[in-house]
Amino acid sequence: MFESLQSKMNGSVILPEHPNYEESRAIFNAAIKKQPSAIAICKDELDVAESVQFANVHGLEISIRGGGHHISGTSLTEGGLLIDLSAMKQVAVDETTKVAKVGGGALLSDVDSETQKYGLAVPTGTVSETGIGGLALSGGLGYLRGKYGLSCDNILAAQVVTAHGEIVRASADEHADLYWAIRGGGGNFGVVTQFEFQLFEVGPEVLALDVMYDLQDADSIYRQLDEFQKTAPDEISLNVTVMDLPPLPDLPEFLHFKPVLILSGMYEGEVDHGEEVIKPLREMATPIVDQSGVVAYTDLQTKLDAMVPQQANFKGSSLFFQDLSPESWQEILAEKEKAPGHLMLQLWEVHGQMNRVPADETAFATRDARYALLLDIMYEDENEEACQEWINGFYHRFAPISYNGAAYLNGIDPDSEIIQNSYAANYKRLVEIKEKYDPENVFQRNHNIQRASVHSD
Repeated sequence: MFESLQSKMNGSVILPEHPNYEESRAIFNAAIKKQPSAIAICKDELDVAESVQFANVHGLEISIRGGGHHISGTSLTEGGLLIDLSAMKQVAVDETTKVAKVGGGALLSDVDSETQKYGLAVPTGTVSETGIGGLALSGGLGYLRGKYGLSCDNILAAQVVTAHGEIVRASADEHADLYWAIRGGGGNFGVVTQFEFQLFEVGPEVLALDVMYDLQDADSIYRQLDEFQKTAPDEISLNVTVMDLPPLPDLPEFLHFKPVLILSGMYEGEVDHGEEVIKPLREMATPIVDQSGVVAYTDLQTKLDAMVPQQANFKGSSLFFQDLSPESWQEILAEKEKAPGHLMLQLWEVHGQMNRVPADETAFATRDARYALLLDIMYEDENEEACQEWINGFYHRFAPISYNGAAYLNGIDPDSEIIQNSYAANYKRLVEIKEKYDPENVFQRNHNIQRASVHSD
């Protein structure tokens, strides 16, 4: 039956017997084994519209892939139609208006490489292989969050294919309710085939913080960091990463498997002043390595790629905190030692512009937390059940002291309670908009907003 879809597309339809099927099906998280009945490689928004209409007619579940980097694997469907946007990665920069038009399948690296030609950037994430679509629709935390906010805060407009296969423009002046919803509400309301982003003058070189400390100093460092964060300028955003170093060939042998705390970040401003700002962060204990300094912005944006290798098994979780005591931080670190796999624990301070946006201005509701905690655990096949149990247990243990149980949805599996916690008072409005634009829940392979008739059952 897929011949009829292919006949209407400029792109191609790949079926399971195609030699490129497995390569086309593969996503970042190898633990997700779902097998779509077909993969529609879309070249333009008309292909996307045809694919949505075809799936509706034939009763096929739809999944959407931009970068395929979400840890939960929501970009895959079992037996349904995968709408693949990876060929739609064009980036066009208007240097005068400082606006970028970005295809829904672009990766962060595509965006950064083009915008940096003009010394411009849009706030994105910190792993360059991430898709801009999934990232921006559910938030977008990165090194520019303090000065310029989240990725979703900087969406000026979007082209959206709705659940009925219609193509609409969402902006402050057109379909304003849809525009509100896509800025944090995920892929619940349609397929975004093109974004328009606000750009800012950034780079081409920036001041990067990159200090590795022994994990035994984690308590003292956290106390100092917590105090620093209270008066941190907008220009700096800081991430703490706790992990056991892998035995990489370019690492000295004495560092193999060593538990460390890496304090990283970026100062977006005048370098000499930035050096003074980050100086105390480089002296919180005796560093193992300090690689802080001026680097190309595009290099900084790719630096973490190696920490999240493609085609490994992953599970993840996340929580926001408004107040995280040193004692609670120690309890979190103690849980790390129980993880049945290789754990990367990240604590990101959140302040500045991203927290000045009113909670109801966009769908992204968590606007006055102080920290975001993200967990990624990489594991062998035989440890899957133990990892799932551990990651679920971690969330439920620390949710009572978190910011209302809210999670960063780009880093956690879909769960109805967590979704409602995260959208808080915005959830009711999201349900109403879901009912308007997708009453049959065509787009459900996501952190799903249950339409009113389902939610009330």
